[in-house]
Amino acid sequence: MASTSSPISDFFRGRHVLITGGTGFMGKVLVEKLLHSCPNIGCIYLLIRPKQGHDVKSRLDQLLNAAIFDWVRKNQPESLKKLVPINGDVTKHELGISPLDQNTLINNVSIVFHSAATVKFDEALKLSVAMNLLGTKRLVELSYSMTKLEAFVHVSTAYCNCNRQDVEEHLYPIPADPEKIIQCVDCLDENLLESITPK
Repeated sequence: MASTSSPISDFFRGRHVLITGGTGFMGKVLVEKLLHSCPNIGCIYLLIRPKQGHDVKSRLDQLLNAAIFDWVRKNQPESLKKLVPINGDVTKHELGISPLDQNTLINNVSIVFHSAATVKFDEALKLSVAMNLLGTKRLVELSYSMTKLEAFVHVSTAYCNCNRQDVEEHLYPIPADPEKIIQCVDCLDENLLESITPK
């Protein structure tokens, strides 16, 4: 059985967490680790979008059938009840979250892990901006309303500083203003955007 006392598990004790990208590669690892190592954690809200005819509940069921959750299913099955799917989509206005669910998150969430993104190098520019820039902006805006927020953790792709020999823990200057990129993509013609997207 996982230890119930460590500085990390003590920090998460009773706290509610919101995770975006929880069905992705890194997201699954994060969800399993929190359930495994922090048995006294509160709810883990998972922002999940309906996909390919599957609603958020069936996508959560698919997630929990992954082999990574074998230990939790066997040793701490009750902890799986702490996972609460939230219907949403980072590419939509207000993240596509209903007012009722927004209210739940605003009043309960202490920690946000944002890992929803597209990491394809040749993704359509409009979708990349919608997910990686606008999605992050929208989640930050929602987080400002969270009355119990203590931490916002952005999980980015391993390749965001690939041009550097050493990557330190500080903010690096950005090559372009994100707001201007959002505005450009919003007003440029689809064919032009397609033509300037690397293949």
